[in-house]
Amino acid sequence: MKLKMPSLKQAVVIGTLIGVLAWIGCASAALAAQTRAPIQREDLALINSQLARVDQVIDRLTARQANEPPGHVRLDVARLRADVDTIRAGITTYLSPPRLAPRHLAPLAGHYATHGAPASQ
Repeated sequence: MKLKMPSLKQAVVIGTLIGVLAWIGCASAALAAQTRAPIQREDLALINSQLARVDQVIDRLTARQANEPPGHVRLDVARLRADVDTIRAGITTYLSPPRLAPRHLAPLAGHYATHGAPASQ
């Protein structure tokens, strides 16, 4: 069986996606070392919106691959989508700081009314 190489257009799209994912991975790692400044949150929100666009491109690639004849080299869309989801989950986790565990409060005595002589202090 002879495998056909992807078209130039497919190769460019794949290369672009890999480049975007690599950039996002590096950017999120670099941002993790900084404080959670408002500008950083905006940058991470921008990355998340770009990931949504990457999802749209992946959807188009999936549709195109479904129409290609057998024997073409195919992009592993499931793996690509899983990597994008992993990056998105990492950003979301980073932007959601861990919450403190709830404190255990001592029960209140309640019933503050007394009968008879005032209680000594």
